[in-house]
Amino acid sequence: MRTPAFLPPFDYTLAAFFTAWPAHPAGASAIALLTRLDNVALARQASDEGWPALDPLQEQLRDALPEAVLADANFLRFLGHFMLRVMEQVGYELVQDQVPLPPHRQIVLKSAAVYRLAVAQAA
Repeated sequence: MRTPAFLPPFDYTLAAFFTAWPAHPAGASAIALLTRLDNVALARQASDEGWPALDPLQEQLRDALPEAVLADANFLRFLGHFMLRVMEQVGYELVQDQVPLPPHRQIVLKSAAVYRLAVAQAA
């Protein structure tokens, strides 16, 4: 059996304030990037090490998306909320939101969320 390259589709109606972003080309690119299994593995590894899940993906986001989109606070909020859905789907729970990144790691984001394996998953 072949492992899928992407996570299954998400229900975007869960977060109504950014429902326009999934239909936008930049939103679709971000979704594709965040749901690739290798990137989910990077986010999980960062979480397991106590770092924000989006931290190791910042360079890819910077290279894949227009600068103007990355400067949009609503788009960054969309990224954070979408990453929350991704991490929940793979069995992680939110520990803390808006954890400041060190200055040398502020490539796209100034802060991001930290997750941990959900208690039910860890048992």
